[in-house]
Amino acid sequence: MNVLALTGRLDSDPVRRETTHGVVCEFRLVVDGRPRLYLTVQTWGHLAGRCAHHLRSGRHVAVVGSLNHEHWITRSGERAERWYSKASNVSFLDRPTDVDDDTIDLSAISSGDR
Repeated sequence: MNVLALTGRLDSDPVRRETTHGVVCEFRLVVDGRPRLYLTVQTWGHLAGRCAHHLRSGRHVAVVGSLNHEHWITRSGERAERWYSKASNVSFLDRPTDVDDDTIDLSAISSGDR
């Protein structure tokens, strides 16, 4: 079973991209603890659009998904790798400071996309 559940704050604004497989949004999550954990979170489809639209640096979120690993050979011939979370659910745990309370749905967002 590969289930990962984390809470933390966004290290920077999310990045949304269109790919041949659909819309993807990635953001870096900072999880408090000793040592502090920095993990890239990847969302797809409708969830990616919601995250890209509503999340900004510093927002507090809960993420549920799976832990994934990928590796590749760089142009210089070196091996590179990364670990990341592919999220199936992102819950917004705080309210944005620059948005009126009536303009955002803060409930948990789930997606079965991709």
